[in-house]
Amino acid sequence: MKIFRNPPLVMSGLTLGLFALGNLLKLYHPSLRHLLSIIALLLYLFLILSILKNLSQALEQIKHPLIASIFPTFFMSGMLLAGYIQTFPFLEDWVTLISLTIWWLAFLGNAGLIAYFTIKFVIPFHWEHVFPSWSVLYVGIAVATLTAPISGQYILGQIIFWTCLLLTLLILPLMTIKAYCIGLPETAKPNICTFCAPLSLLLAGYLKTFPPEQSPNTNFVWLLLLASQLLYFFVVLQLPVLLKREFNPGFSAFTFPFAISATALRSAGSYLHLQLPLFQLLVKLEELLASILVLFILYSYLRFLSKQEDLPSN
Repeated sequence: MKIFRNPPLVMSGLTLGLFALGNLLKLYHPSLRHLLSIIALLLYLFLILSILKNLSQALEQIKHPLIASIFPTFFMSGMLLAGYIQTFPFLEDWVTLISLTIWWLAFLGNAGLIAYFTIKFVIPFHWEHVFPSWSVLYVGIAVATLTAPISGQYILGQIIFWTCLLLTLLILPLMTIKAYCIGLPETAKPNICTFCAPLSLLLAGYLKTFPPEQSPNTNFVWLLLLASQLLYFFVVLQLPVLLKREFNPGFSAFTFPFAISATALRSAGSYLHLQLPLFQLLVKLEELLASILVLFILYSYLRFLSKQEDLPSN
């Protein structure tokens, strides 16, 4: 007897959020990272098995521009998983090979999806194909910068950083016009949360792929920090309205953007030596909000996936 329904592809956004939250909270206790990452890994494997079992349905979902623009979170999760695997002592000498294999498969898969989406949905351009999750599609691959110490691909990470920064500047105006001038379908409204993800991801990635010995530009860190926090609060102010609707799988957008925003804030604060009590309070509050949202979406997804629950499937 089936206990869970087949997960939607966009559930990968939740697995990404869980991996990111685990990395965020590991400074408090390593067990928090292990707990969240194991949950993420189980959901990730569940999603992979479902895709393999129902490949034709998965390929059908990818033909929808909204789903296709969110699905890079699947490959982003893979890159974060590669980092988590390096904590597995039982893999011994195999750990580096397995970790790098997963990282490269995820990276190349992400690049391939970008190429597919661009050919199918961007050329020629149509506004009905534009969603805020374009930032996930074109900037999400910047997770490669965040995981540069794992892959050892610092030069590649730096190239990706500057490319994704340029793409962010090009995409943000399109996202804004679509979300606030043209309008989004009701089920796509949670997608607005992705506004705060790209610059936060780039800030966190900048500090990883340009290590201290390469002297990251302090003024540039300040610029990214202020801009990313501006977008963060822009989204936070809309949270009461965005959350005030019936759950749908698109709620996975409430996870990673907030986890990476808190991560970027803390990383920048550490680099800039910001020890002011008010700043430290802000870090704690953003960590708390990210934790609440990710755990709430996890709970909601488990209810959604339960066979007995009568919840919307799209």
